Amino acid sequence: MIREITSSTNPLVKELRALASSKKARQESGTFIIEGWRGIKTLLEHESRGYTLEQLVVSSGWDSTAQLPEAIETIQLPEHLFEKVSDVRNAQGILGVVRHTPYPFEFFPDTGNYLLLDNLRDPGNLGTLIRSAVGAGFDGILLYGDCVEPFNPKVIRSTMGTFAFSNLWHIGDKEVSELLEHGYDLCVTTGLGGNSLYETAFGRKNVLVIGSEAHGVSGNLMQRATRKITIPLAKECESLNAAIAGSVCMFHLRNA
Repeated sequence: MIREITSSTNPLVKELRALASSKKARQESGTFIIEGWRGIKTLLEHESRGYTLEQLVVSSGWDSTAQLPEAIETIQLPEHLFEKVSDVRNAQGILGVVRHTPYPFEFFPDTGNYLLLDNLRDPGNLGTLIRSAVGAGFDGILLYGDCVEPFNPKVIRSTMGTFAFSNLWHIGDKEVSELLEHGYDLCVTTGLGGNSLYETAFGRKNVLVIGSEAHGVSGNLMQRATRKITIPLAKECESLNAAIAGSVCMFHLRNA
């Protein structure tokens, strides 16, 4: 059953606007917004650890023939109200409220590939790297330092729904030490002075480190690196952005 709301002063409308614009609101409620049918369909069709679709919101102009599940509350808003709660300029007319339930950091003791993002600040880069990590079959994504909030609408949109399949943790030096103590290689990417990515013999336990867009990998992680790797580039290209560099490394490492 669809419940219609027409007033801009309705508490739900205010909550949705806050989730779309406020990191604090997302953190306090433990929920965030996903826009578009693709991501919602992913959550409806697949089990997702840590993510639960709690509510659907559709525009009065949404004319999709998709079957909306009766078990999930669905709210209909007039188009002008939907535009106010949407973070997208040309919205598809449907969004979902998703609850994130964190779970403790864990890793495979014998084999595994993890992506560590060091102070990554760009939402589009984070979303793209989550998507690539899922595509490359990585076992988890580790956010280290002052990374952009992973439930920022721009991040979620850039994942194209793949966030639902990602194991995502905020970690610090303690967790890095645990991984090193269990024999994981800390494979730090660097623009200069590293071994060629394509000549590196990777082991069975790897933590691939991608640094911030502005400053690269922090000195602390660089000092603890067990491998330093560089992507060979044509002389006409000085560097790659974080999302491209990370994606190149992940897919090569998967097949190494």
